[in-house]
Amino acid sequence: MVDAVASQQQLHKILLSWDYFDLWKKCEGGGGVFDELKPVPQTFASVKDYQSIMEPLLLEECCAQIMRGVEEGEVMTPHPAVVASHEHRDDFLIVRLVLQAGVTESYTDNDLVLICKENPEAENVNTSLHALGFCEAHEGQQILRVKFFLVPSSQTGGARGAQRAKAMSAGLTSPSSCWWLLRLGNISTITREWTALQHAHLVPFMDILLSGKSRAAPASKHLDIPPGMRAAMERECNPSQMSALQAGLDGTPVVLIQGPPGTGKTRTILNLLSVIMNSAHKGSIALMNSVAASADKRAEAKSGLAALLPPSTAERERLRAAQCPWLEGMLLPDGSTANCRDHVKPYDPIPQGAGVHDDCFGLLRRVAPHRLGRNMGPKAHVLVCAPSNSALDEIVMRILRSGLMDKDGANFAPSLVRVGVRSHHSVAAVSLDTIVESRLGGAADKGGKGGSGSAGAQERDRMRVAILDEANIVCSTLSFAGSSVFFRLTRKFDVVVIDEAAQAVEPSTLVPLVYLVGDPVQLPATVIATRAVDQGYDCSLFKRLQTAGYPVKILDTQYRMHPEISAFPSLEFYQGRLLNGEGVQEETTQPWHQQPAFGPFAFYDVAGRESTPPGGASIMNKAEAHMVLVVYRELVHAFPQLRRTASVAVISPYKAQVKLLRDSFRTALGEDAARLVDINTIDGFQGREKDICIFSAVRSPAVIKKGGKRPGIGFVADERRINVGITRARCSLIVIGNIRALQVDGHWANLIQSAIERRCLYRPKPPYADWMAGVLAGTVVGPVELSEKEFAALEKSRARAAKKAEAARVRAGDYASLDIKEELGLDEQVGERGTSGGAGELENPGADEGAFGPDEEEGGEEEGDKPIQLDAAAAITADQLAAAAGGGGGGDGGGGGGGGEAAGPAGVQGGGGGGEEADEAASGREDGDAGGDDSDGDGGDDDSEGGGGGSGGKRGRGGRGGRGGRGGRGGRGAGGKRKTAAAAAEGGGDGGGGGAKAGGRGRKRAKG
Repeated sequence: MVDAVASQQQLHKILLSWDYFDLWKKCEGGGGVFDELKPVPQTFASVKDYQSIMEPLLLEECCAQIMRGVEEGEVMTPHPAVVASHEHRDDFLIVRLVLQAGVTESYTDNDLVLICKENPEAENVNTSLHALGFCEAHEGQQILRVKFFLVPSSQTGGARGAQRAKAMSAGLTSPSSCWWLLRLGNISTITREWTALQHAHLVPFMDILLSGKSRAAPASKHLDIPPGMRAAMERECNPSQMSALQAGLDGTPVVLIQGPPGTGKTRTILNLLSVIMNSAHKGSIALMNSVAASADKRAEAKSGLAALLPPSTAERERLRAAQCPWLEGMLLPDGSTANCRDHVKPYDPIPQGAGVHDDCFGLLRRVAPHRLGRNMGPKAHVLVCAPSNSALDEIVMRILRSGLMDKDGANFAPSLVRVGVRSHHSVAAVSLDTIVESRLGGAADKGGKGGSGSAGAQERDRMRVAILDEANIVCSTLSFAGSSVFFRLTRKFDVVVIDEAAQAVEPSTLVPLVYLVGDPVQLPATVIATRAVDQGYDCSLFKRLQTAGYPVKILDTQYRMHPEISAFPSLEFYQGRLLNGEGVQEETTQPWHQQPAFGPFAFYDVAGRESTPPGGASIMNKAEAHMVLVVYRELVHAFPQLRRTASVAVISPYKAQVKLLRDSFRTALGEDAARLVDINTIDGFQGREKDICIFSAVRSPAVIKKGGKRPGIGFVADERRINVGITRARCSLIVIGNIRALQVDGHWANLIQSAIERRCLYRPKPPYADWMAGVLAGTVVGPVELSEKEFAALEKSRARAAKKAEAARVRAGDYASLDIKEELGLDEQVGERGTSGGAGELENPGADEGAFGPDEEEGGEEEGDKPIQLDAAAAITADQLAAAAGGGGGGDGGGGGGGGEAAGPAGVQGGGGGGEEADEAASGREDGDAGGDDSDGDGGDDDSEGGGGGSGGKRGRGGRGGRGGRGGRGGRGAGGKRKTAAAAAEGGGDGGGGGAKAGGRGRKRAKG
């Protein structure tokens, strides 16, 4: 078996061998740790195949997290450090560094650090003397013990790297030498996921993970739902929920439960826990074919939970690695765990003055453990995990509020413990530290200080392990579940339930018997490395197994949304299979629905402009923010009951827009009134709901951008984020966005079409407050219809988006034959994707501890189609328009249409970029816009063949050619310099060529 310490040391050798500055240059150029990465397939041939694909992707993600922290200023200021002493351990150099008083508190165990001879933030820094290090421990107040790997290897960079390693080894072994130390981030999560991959061959059901196929259920069921509980559950559950509860009771090792919005996913999890708690036969419900059963024949003579207790520490370690490798604790360098301690500090303390009320201590009394031998028999030991603290705390609060169901269908309170940091103060009553301090009479160790600190620490550790062993249910984030306290448990977990499993990367879910609960059509796993995303690393285990054909239990009835809200997501994302619960329409119909502008669904077409705040990378839209405020003020003015309740939410994909909205609401309404409006990002609102949700889409790029690039709408086009964003509302959903910008995406185009068909598309005109007042008074036309040109543009966008979606489906491997692939013009390489920009912004209100970066993901700026600018011709004459249109590029190569300078005052409208196919490219102006005198041409479409760029104006540049799926970039369009209308049209014929040859396939060069 792969030793946990050895696997961690292997990872450290790889990471600490990296040349930080060389890697930085590679990443800036679009590269990374590896020259090539393999795409994640649906199935794997072997464990070795699995590891060979996943390990490089994990390392690529680690690299991206490091670089991202530096780019966004998340790293600390460099600190001076002096070498106190050193020692050699195996192949590593262990250095004790002395830092200024108080500085060591900024560093934590498992931090990755950069050490340089010169200040790394200085200009023209000498990069020849630097190395990456791993923080092992603190010694006293000023000493930090750091591990380095300075042995030349394949990662150190050849002769130059070997020379750097030799020089650094000499420098760091020189007593009193001075250095600069910079914290880059914590690699605890990366380390645990790496360990999981190294132990993948020990997972009892690895055959399922590799093949994506379920095992045949045993002839006899292992478990069954007690009659009393079944009768009670059948009264409150619909058939799809009951089917999900029944899954896995026949011994199926992996169970997938998909919970679309509003289908009672959290309630199903609680019922699932009730079933697990009360359906076990005498003893444990651990896997019957556990590796441990054959590893220790002596255990066969034992029964119940005792069968899982190996007689020796070594065997206990082997058992743990076999059953749940990812839950390996962080071992000490010598391999021991006896002195390991977790320093758990509350992230969200109980507010000042709130205190711990009597009710809180009542909860503490309620969590008295169900010890073995009680009349109900031994309970199962269940670990409940989620990728984020917010999702986990939602489950904990629901258990505290409503309890679980016992075998007779009555309510009971299980013994429950919440482990980890950053838990919400509302679950403090069941946090591990709170229970420990309560049992120790408030005399818990305070950081190891004081005369009895050491004894207090040991007693605290012993008590923590005992509490976790006794608890029925232990709740932890996926990251914290790998901490050392779990390693010391003597009672193993029988079942693991992972909520929001579609948001977890695959290595984090390598555990024994798993109920994966989530929805792959909602938010994806957070992956920062664009190159890893391009290879499918953001695909969760849930999604991969589902795609491979593994059976999924789907909750099909929603009880949250008014049917007018649920209609679109049901049709668009769930193939029309999401049903409405009985009575949901009556429960969600409200008085404000009498005003159509505030109906169950409305779309406000606001032609604002997006912008980036100074010094920021996120995006905001002031016009949309103003419209949001106007809608809210009119709502609460007409229906004052909304002013007194926190029933309204404002959701936006971008942090900058959220900040702008919060500032605007505080300024306009005051602190107290603004506090009643929940303004958050899509990621921050995952799993939550409100009566009224106002969604600000933000994206509204300029018609022509400097540089000739035609931006898409970024990650706003991600169907999973669209789904989450528009399914948070119970009674009313109001979407505010620019339809001309959004319609480039197929899902948005379909939503716009849905709004038109239902006559709930509004087109506000400034000043928005006057327009809104007129609509409500009936003096201004309310719902609008699109003009003939606008409708044609929308239909074309929908058709193009549908074709791109089909191409993406085929690239993902969902095609019947190579003929289909050839017809769509796709590359042979399965999984190839269009190009995108750099990593986007991330924000996680409940991020896992030990992770670099967090929950909100703002994707790169994809270059794609822009809608036809319908009003662009209004300012120029027909002759100028004809001249500007120019000749069309075209043909199989996807060449760009040209476009000269129009004869006239500005020459604003140039020829178009290349289309997806010959017929679109031929029309020139259809898909791209060349620049005017002072503008640059737009880029061609990034289609499968590479569209050519539109020509530039007199002082503009030609647009960048589209990046071809099969070929290289399309050629840049020629700059138009002719001065007459006729000459301009002639010049417009010089469209850019298509992409270069690739894969041995010749491609035609586009002609004007």
